[in-house]
Amino acid sequence: MSTTTADPAPVRKHKRDVRWKIVAPVVIAAIIVLAIGVVLIVAVAADSLVFKQVTVVSLCLGIPFILLPLALLCVVPYLLAAVLAIGAGKAYGVTRPVIRSARRFTERVTARTHRTMPRLARPLIALNQRLFRWEHTLVGWQRSSLGAGKDQSHE
Repeated sequence: MSTTTADPAPVRKHKRDVRWKIVAPVVIAAIIVLAIGVVLIVAVAADSLVFKQVTVVSLCLGIPFILLPLALLCVVPYLLAAVLAIGAGKAYGVTRPVIRSARRFTERVTARTHRTMPRLARPLIALNQRLFRWEHTLVGWQRSSLGAGKDQSHE
């Protein structure tokens, strides 16, 4: 019989994976771009590079500085969704007792209403029956007063 042991710290493993697989490559690329910029500045100051070479290298270095804000703009909606998800989870934790008490209250009201409605409905049903009898009696009196030979197709 084989037993598999689960990782005792999945959160720690997740944080380590995020750090090494997502954050580290971005930081390394940023460090490389900044190092090239510093080398470029030092090379221009020492007069080892010609202006055209500086222009080409600076254009190549400008691409990450243009793409970085765009990448951050693409990440912002995901961060916002994550914050909203965390907030919804916390809001549920806070509102859960209130929702539970409201549900229990409506359950009690429903049970009480279910028990008392037949008692409340009996007088209304009796009143409805009496009114129906009176209506039927009045229609009978009206027909007898109009006469039996007349056409009553309008009723």
